[in-house]
Amino acid sequence: MITKKLWIFLAIPLLWHCKGENKDAKAETNTDSDAKVVHFKGREIDLTPFVEGFPYSQFMPVYAAEKLYYMERGETTDLLEIDLEGHPDLGQGRKISDIDYATRNVWNIRYNENDKQLYWTGDEINDEIINLTRLNPENGAVEKLTDVPYIFGYRWNEAKDQVAYVARLGDKEDRLGELRVMDLKTLNEGVIGQDSPEMRFTWGSPSWQPEGKGVVVSAVKNADRTFGNLMYIDFQNGAKILITDPEKERSFPAAYSDWLDPNTLLYTSNEDGFSNVYLHDISKGQSSQLTNFTTDLGTSEILTLDGKKYLFATTSSPIETQMYLISLPDGEIVLQEKSDVGLRVYDSDEDKMLVSATSNTSMFRIDEAKVSPQGIEFTTVVDVPEELKEKIYNSSVRRITYPTFDEDKATGKMRELHAYLYEPKEPVAEEDRVVMIQSFYGGGNNFSTRYQILANAGITVLSPSPRGSSGFGKEFAALNNKDLGGNEIIDIIYAAKFISEELNIPPERIGVFGGSHGGYATMRALTFPGVVNDNAAEFDWGFGISHAGFSDIIHFYENCNIPDWVTLEAGDPKTEADKLNDRSPLYHADKMKGHLLLTHGTNDNRVPIAGSERMADSLNKYNKNVELIKFEGQGHGIKGLDNTITFYQTWFDFLEEVTKAD
Repeated sequence: MITKKLWIFLAIPLLWHCKGENKDAKAETNTDSDAKVVHFKGREIDLTPFVEGFPYSQFMPVYAAEKLYYMERGETTDLLEIDLEGHPDLGQGRKISDIDYATRNVWNIRYNENDKQLYWTGDEINDEIINLTRLNPENGAVEKLTDVPYIFGYRWNEAKDQVAYVARLGDKEDRLGELRVMDLKTLNEGVIGQDSPEMRFTWGSPSWQPEGKGVVVSAVKNADRTFGNLMYIDFQNGAKILITDPEKERSFPAAYSDWLDPNTLLYTSNEDGFSNVYLHDISKGQSSQLTNFTTDLGTSEILTLDGKKYLFATTSSPIETQMYLISLPDGEIVLQEKSDVGLRVYDSDEDKMLVSATSNTSMFRIDEAKVSPQGIEFTTVVDVPEELKEKIYNSSVRRITYPTFDEDKATGKMRELHAYLYEPKEPVAEEDRVVMIQSFYGGGNNFSTRYQILANAGITVLSPSPRGSSGFGKEFAALNNKDLGGNEIIDIIYAAKFISEELNIPPERIGVFGGSHGGYATMRALTFPGVVNDNAAEFDWGFGISHAGFSDIIHFYENCNIPDWVTLEAGDPKTEADKLNDRSPLYHADKMKGHLLLTHGTNDNRVPIAGSERMADSLNKYNKNVELIKFEGQGHGIKGLDNTITFYQTWFDFLEEVTKAD
């Protein structure tokens, strides 16, 4: 699911070369016994447990199939299945496709119990031309079902013999969205409705009304993501009826796939300040709020217990997770318990669920939860082997708060921001200590393999939640709307100043890193002009690493596939060009501090590679320390086992070079 924030920062290979050269990245497969051992400041780091010990991802356990589907990364990335019975050994999975999934994006994999096939939205060459594909697990046959530039979301009907999907056929002002329905047997399809400039379709899966009378789709008013809406489309007459109030601000409301009855659906919305659950009666055209959480809704699922419907729900912030069982349709909370891990529901069957259970100290686990009004019992189905945990858990994690520069209007006191500090269990010598600060999308209670590898090398990571981050309600998430490159960057600068003083580490051994929006934020931090919004801040960064970042906001708007993100986060290029140019790192290249490493995939359609190329050219003109590494054929994320190994074999060389004593 695409959220308000622009994010993808995967396991990215980074190569370091001498100053002034732009290079193409070429991953090399090493066959000697030391191929996966890298060095940093006299320390050996064995990457084998990280790159081979648990090479699995994209898990999808399915009750109806009695299977667990997942990806395994090796010389190729393969799609596997294994029986759910007992405690599945992931190493014994059966390969069900000849595709190398390192060569494409695959999103939203779902199992259709009617035809017993897997469906997903994705591309074919990592270029984010997103279409609907299905795979027969029995014989490996793959069919590309659609041929459009982009699909926002899809979902099948109650009988699972038809699929509704939302296609985006244009871009920017010329964008046209269509709701289409396809017969999954004949593959015949028809257009049910089109959007308009005033109410455009957007990311989200259609929700089918029982008996196939219509669907609910997501739309945004005037291409403004702060005015997300839900729209009911009647199949009989094509009428488009708004379910939500278009005058209320809300971000990405979503309708549940299951309805309570032929006229009653549930949906999520953050219009009251936090993500909550709402009930809507189609026949009456009326909505009512079901929950009143003051922490954002996390995962949720409609369950049937002894013939009665309930909603299992969590509220989840980067700090804690609470579980609830809520009676439907009255909204009474019949059970509340605390969880020490973050939860996400994969699948459910009557009173049981398969859930992901992870945290920043727990890499991966699939549990089965047996739910009743009296309590929730968890049984582990799949876990990381204990001997592997000992090798990959290399940091101690503690939550910190740090002061930033402005007043929190809710408290009347100076604003404090949340962060997690990952400190190596076996640190390097004090004079060699290095801190890396994530520039955006940090502060989550989720496991990071990268953080653990850095900890193994003795490197400390600070993972903060600057303003605009999710998990703290709509108001906090909106603090950087129209302010891209503004106060959020000062929050990161204050994080650097705080940790430098807290750990007594000089600025030249403190760096910032991130991807996509975070890649932009990294470049912006290193080229920060000193004052923004009449607020002054500075920090003498030692280095920065930016992947798939944009350096010129207007150029990004004109060439990306998510222009509405730009208008929400930065402003309107047609009326605010001066501000957007001033917030663009490209036009402050002469001010850059430290060393900058830029990496980018040549097939990136979300953030075109020109953003990094133009930044490198400008910085070279000012004789700054910058390198650009291009990854041929890669998209917004960089994939493949060899690339991952190459990343870690080279990143530490880069870090050692830029943090060495003069």
